[in-house]
Amino acid sequence: MLKRRGLLKLAAVLPLLSVPSIFAAETDNWDETVDVLVFGGGMAGLTAAISARQSGAKKVLLLEKAPFLGGHSVMSGSGYYIGGSDIQKNAGIEDSLEINWKDAVDRGTAANRFIKRDIAVARQVYEKGVDTMKWLQSLGVTFTNKPVQGIGNRKRVHYVAPGYKKGSPELIKALNKAALDNGVIIRTNARLASLIQKSKEFGAPVIGAVVREKDKTLRIRAEGGVILATGGFANGPELVKKYHPYLQNVPSLGSKMNVGDGIKAATAIGAQMIVETNGFGMNMLFVGTHKGQSMGLPLTEAPIIVVNKEGQRFQDESRGYLACTHKMVEKGYKVAYWIFDKKTSDKFRNGCLKPLFETEVVHEYPSLEALAKGEGISEKGLLTTISEYNEDVVKGKDRYFGRSKLLQQVSEGPFFAFEAEPRIYTSYSGLEINTKAQVMDTRGLAIPGLYAAGDVTGHLGYQANLGGGGISGLSMAAVYGRIAGAQAAKQ
Repeated sequence: MLKRRGLLKLAAVLPLLSVPSIFAAETDNWDETVDVLVFGGGMAGLTAAISARQSGAKKVLLLEKAPFLGGHSVMSGSGYYIGGSDIQKNAGIEDSLEINWKDAVDRGTAANRFIKRDIAVARQVYEKGVDTMKWLQSLGVTFTNKPVQGIGNRKRVHYVAPGYKKGSPELIKALNKAALDNGVIIRTNARLASLIQKSKEFGAPVIGAVVREKDKTLRIRAEGGVILATGGFANGPELVKKYHPYLQNVPSLGSKMNVGDGIKAATAIGAQMIVETNGFGMNMLFVGTHKGQSMGLPLTEAPIIVVNKEGQRFQDESRGYLACTHKMVEKGYKVAYWIFDKKTSDKFRNGCLKPLFETEVVHEYPSLEALAKGEGISEKGLLTTISEYNEDVVKGKDRYFGRSKLLQQVSEGPFFAFEAEPRIYTSYSGLEINTKAQVMDTRGLAIPGLYAAGDVTGHLGYQANLGGGGISGLSMAAVYGRIAGAQAAKQ
């Protein structure tokens, strides 16, 4: 495995994409001046803008390049992962910061993902995640009262009400209202072209940005700082090929706007890119081949098995969608099938499997033989797999992948099949930041006036080689969005 120094060296030698740099001497006339300039209208950008206003910044401008707000957040499952919340306590779930943290460390260690870099940046999400969740509630964000199981040993996935996926638009709606109520200025159809520095000196303060807004090019000065909340590069083939070439031909599911604008602009002035290679590199979900809807968490909540066209299992499914989808790419499998029986359907159809039945196509068959024929799966392979699996369930551990969780025989008809493919969802590589949300340069120094939060910084937990499931994209975005806004307002 690459150590942190190796990661930094790898990122440093990769060729930068061409983004023009502009300096103060070339910008005598500013088109607009604000206290804090935020790029991106998802969870990270909206929380950063609100935080900046609440921290004293008088004029906060949020620019979103799409015609609407939401970014990648509006496409998410709306799960805010954190341990130790009041909602957990009220639901009878024993959890805490330290239990959550130990869980992440233990799973990272068990996967031979030993901690090699400063973990303070990731740790801060665990430490401030609950308080940030309460802050979100004060802004009008409502969470369901029943956390669910994700990756890990506790139910710590808090969905924004009314629940999985359906809560995402409500999240953005609430934060949009809170931003406007707090006096944030929001404009859409405006994208970041490049950053403006005070001088040509390496590491010089960022004092503004060049913006393409509709048919105009503007130079906007930011007295306090610029906050990048522009998302990752799940839909940026050039950056996918550059940083994670083994995934370059995998279809994308994420926001079409996530092409790496912030990463390109920041690395063009010497910002450090953390290329996450010890974990999964990029997040992938299962996406139904019939309606194109994404699915993931049911694998960690219900006793489902996943097979390929040959009817063979290829992973411990209870490890979650990431482990399964990445194994599919590694093995070259284009599609896979979630298989479960009547017992699982009866128990979970109105629970974790409800979104699957409501939004995708699940085929029902009277027998396993009929299922194999209907789905085009090898009948011999499927019957052998399920026979061996059912034998192993009795023993308490499967012989091939060591699965010991959510074990239940697939034995009672009717039987169900869901055909899906892997698609890139978010990028786990991103701009390196410190605990103040400042973007770091290739020397390991903070770039004055430049902050980042959300997917543009990648997955902070995986970058620290922690096991996943203790924090999520939404919790990371909210915690560091809040920090970035407060820090920029102080300048």
